Amino acid sequence: MKANIAIVQAGGPTSVLNASLAGFLEAAASSERYHHVLGFCNGIEGLIKNQVMHLEGLSKAQLDALKSQPGAVLGAGRYPLTPERLSKVCCNLQLREISQLVLVGGNGTMWAADQIAEACPDVQIVGIPKTVDNDLWGTDHSPGYLSAAKFIGEAVRSLALDLWAMRNFERVRVVEVMGRNVGWLAAAGSLAQTSLPDYPPLHFYLPEHPFELEKFFTKVDEHLHRHPCLLVIVSEGIRLADGSPVAEFEIGRCKVPGGAAQMLSSELRNRGIPSRSEVLGILQRANTWSVCERDRQEAIFLGKQAIGVLGQGKSKVMLGLPAETVDFAEDSKAQWVDLKSVAGLERPVAPCYLTESGIDPSFTAWLQNKMGEPLAEANSALQVWKLAAEQLSSNPVNRQSR
Repeated sequence: MKANIAIVQAGGPTSVLNASLAGFLEAAASSERYHHVLGFCNGIEGLIKNQVMHLEGLSKAQLDALKSQPGAVLGAGRYPLTPERLSKVCCNLQLREISQLVLVGGNGTMWAADQIAEACPDVQIVGIPKTVDNDLWGTDHSPGYLSAAKFIGEAVRSLALDLWAMRNFERVRVVEVMGRNVGWLAAAGSLAQTSLPDYPPLHFYLPEHPFELEKFFTKVDEHLHRHPCLLVIVSEGIRLADGSPVAEFEIGRCKVPGGAAQMLSSELRNRGIPSRSEVLGILQRANTWSVCERDRQEAIFLGKQAIGVLGQGKSKVMLGLPAETVDFAEDSKAQWVDLKSVAGLERPVAPCYLTESGIDPSFTAWLQNKMGEPLAEANSALQVWKLAAEQLSSNPVNRQSR
């Protein structure tokens, strides 16, 4: 008998979340094992409210479109899974005779997947990793991260060249990137330095290290005594030693981290240091023009692998990418880990990748290798930077202390 299978996109979207869905649908269609292929709408909320759309029979053109567009065509978002709501999920899966369920998301989604697997033992549950934050255990990196990292590298490089041009007017620029609890995205700003050799060192502040305001000011002063300008990259979630966020704001009834760059830039101006802030914002996870092709292919790969793993009778597992680069051959296999070993956990940036206020070159090399492609216009950026940097040697900027 043919089975009914369903998929859920949950949490925050990425540039390649729909690509995982496309891979899943292509593999489901070719397996001929399924009667209905359903998509629950709006993430966990759709599972609870029994909101579905039929996905069998999509055309090749529709599947190809999914592979290249950001967002979540099913709707994603956040919705708490309480014990009462969990019971409704089980009832809805039983009502629709769904025997296999795939959830695509981050650590919160994997926690929900584990809860559903425990409450609905007759349903096979498989998780596909998805997060720009790259904070999931059980996978070398997560689909979504490489594209966001590439975007950040290109954005930081562009802002660095702009700051260099304005260094007689603006001394410090503070750039805020996403990352509530971990700094993988902020660390990606180090990619900018690969095509700007000898650019004044960038400073990085990640949630992995407690933030000290006075120490920050001291480092800014020391830097500006040696260099004409400074670019600072901060994670939105940097916190003080007591655990409180440097800055936050409210969305509805929820407080979320953000505003650190604006606050720090304002404090610098109060101290007489010309500064402004930039927030890269949601474009980090939603851009279409800077998607990393390997990221897209890995997302498609894991979507297809989910069908194969379910066919083998596996359940209560999350798929993952191995440390070795996947070649996407027919016999390529994803690794998998028990949901309980990753559910709700966060993976910080490894200490070996961090210095006191910077990123170790080994991290940048690791990230470049995973991306498998350079930043856009890397060669022209290098040539422009070399030409611009000649001005400093021929007409030095006044570096006297303030």
